[in-house]
Parts: sequence; C-alpha cells; structure tokens
Amino acid sequence: MALTLYQYDLSPFCDKVRRILRFKKQPFVTEEVTLLETLGPLRRKNPAGKVPFLICDGETVADSTDIAHWAERRWPEPALLPSDPWARAVCHVLEDWADESLYWYEVYLRFRLPHNARRWVPELTKNDVRPMRAMAPLVVPQVLARTLAAQGLGRKTNERVLADLERHLEALEGLLSRGPFLVGEQLTLADLAVFAQSFCIQGSDEGARALERRPTVTAWMDRVDQATR
Repeated sequence: MALTLYQYDLSPFCDKVRRILRFKKQPFVTEEVTLLETLGPLRRKNPAGKVPFLICDGETVADSTDIAHWAERRWPEPALLPSDPWARAVCHVLEDWADESLYWYEVYLRFRLPHNARRWVPELTKNDVRPMRAMAPLVVPQVLARTLAAQGLGRKTNERVLADLERHLEALEGLLSRGPFLVGEQLTLADLAVFAQSFCIQGSDEGARALERRPTVTAWMDRVDQATR
C-alpha cells in the first residue's frame, strides 16, 4: 500500500492527520506543498486546492475530518471514535469546535500579530520560490487579516481575543477535570483535533504564556503527543 500525505508541515490540520496515521500505525510519506501551488497547480491532484489530502493506491481523500473517518473504516483498530453514541456525539462536537473555532485563534496569534508573524510567515513559505518568499511577509498577514475580519475574530481587539482564548482554555481545563482525555479514559479524535490547534496556539508568545498557566492542559498535551508520535 502506497500512502502519501500532501501537507503544509505547520498546518494544524496536517498535524492532526499525521497523528491519526501514527495512532493507526500506518506508514506514510509526506509531500510538502508550497503556497504557490495552492493558487492553481494543486487542483490537478485535489480539486479543493487545499491540504491536507491523502493519495492511497490511486484514491484521493481530502479534508482532515473526512480522512479521519476514512481511516477509521479502513483500520478500525485502534479505534479513534467511541462506540457509545453519547461519547461519539461529544467527540464530534469537540472536533468541530477545534476545527471551526480554535483554528482561528491560532491563525490570529501566529499570523496576525506582527512579532509572531515574523517567525511563522517564513516557515509557511520556506519551500516556495524566492519571489514568493520575498512577498509573503507583506502579503500573507494582509490576506489573513481580511479573512479574519470576515470570520469575525479579526474585528476584535487583541485584548478581547486573548480574553476569549482564556475562556476556551478554561473550558478545555474543565473538560479534563473528569479524566486523562477529553472523552472518557481513551484517546479519541477529539483529542487529536483539539491538540493540533492547541499546539499551534502554543507556537505564539501569547498562547505559550496562556498554556503555561494551565498545567492540566499541558499535561494532557504531553499525553496526546506521546501516544501519537
């Protein structure tokens, strides 16, 4: 079986998929995609024109959630989705929270705040051609600022965003008050989705400080990391 993951290394969704495959103990290779490729050429491999996506024996599977469910059907053990209907529903809700809410906080913190963007924009474009690397520090923050404004988070002050982040982390801490993982005693897809976004949030100065104040959350992150390396 040939399994290739097309990815940006620093994308939380790609990290989520890498950890899914490692948890399932499936060998894979990665193909790093450039920012320039997403403007057109990538659509020849994935019509959605974005990463992550897998190619497995000629089959293309795109979107981190769709990949997770595809992997669960193909390799049922070890399971990432709970068998109990209530727990499975909670897992779904938490994954969606991570992908559709927490994601925007990591984008804001890493790419909207200038001191963090100076670190992460070059990482985003490190495999691109020189002209793209030269333009990116100016263009990427502007494009993401417009995206964040349309989404809503970008219309808030930095102080308000950080206050909102604290509430999210407080909720995460509360979820972990009942056990070692987010849904019961075993690691699930919810853990991988929330971990991937939290790890990227930790990559900003502000996110790292916020997480340092929550040892319950950082201990959980260590458990997830150890289980999916």
